[in-house]
Amino acid sequence: MLLTFSKTYLSSIGVVWLFVEMYNGLMPESINCSFWCLIIVALILAIIWFLINGYYIDGFLKQTIVLRSNAFDTKIVIIFDDLFRQDGWKAIPVNEFFDSIVDDRHVSPKSLHGMLINKYWSSETEDWDQQVKNSLSNSNLAEYVPRSSGKTEKYSIGSTAVVQKKGNNFFCVALTKTNISTLQALATPSELYQSLIGLLIKARECCSGSPLNIPLFGSGLARTNIKPSIVVNLILLAIFEESKKEKITDDIRIIIPKSKKKDIDLSTIYKNWR
Repeated sequence: MLLTFSKTYLSSIGVVWLFVEMYNGLMPESINCSFWCLIIVALILAIIWFLINGYYIDGFLKQTIVLRSNAFDTKIVIIFDDLFRQDGWKAIPVNEFFDSIVDDRHVSPKSLHGMLINKYWSSETEDWDQQVKNSLSNSNLAEYVPRSSGKTEKYSIGSTAVVQKKGNNFFCVALTKTNISTLQALATPSELYQSLIGLLIKARECCSGSPLNIPLFGSGLARTNIKPSIVVNLILLAIFEESKKEKITDDIRIIIPKSKKKDIDLSTIYKNWR
């Protein structure tokens, strides 16, 4: 952004200087433009053009974009914001054991999985465990895995549990596989996409028109090694694929942390998907 403004400012200096020289050469009365006058006028013009270009033309300053398709009537919003501040259903990627021990080993407190438990079930993880178990009772249990700590029920990637607390509704989606020895959670690109499809299928069953909020799956501790901008495109691809089969809900939001703004250009996404 600084580079873009610098280019705009230098261009503005050139435009102002060219105008002054042309005016002085063609008109009987000259413009008395000092060095500092040139600098200030060019700065004002650069700021005005930078804002106009950033919000209305290229859109690199935008915080939100809205995408629509003629193929379905769902509105897709991409926004830089906090997932937990949104209304409607919130998707939370978790490991395939749906662990509830937030200790920097089983579940990191820095992950959305850990934030969810600490924020809403910090003193009553048994309730979260029971809701997850009840919600997944009809799901295909992949296998039982002996572990020295943590849960032993392992579910397939994409399995989605519905949990609720204090008026908040969440979809907890199995995204990562856990290394039993190191407890490190990992996901491949194909598993990322599989988890998104599982989420959208469950959302179609439960949202009933309410907004669905999807974070940047796999861009953090899931260690997919996929660039955030590509993750956004994968989420959009999954939404378009599933929406063409049958409507999911009225509004779907992709919520991007503000810290990722330097990594994601909304204007480019808008141009590619509008």
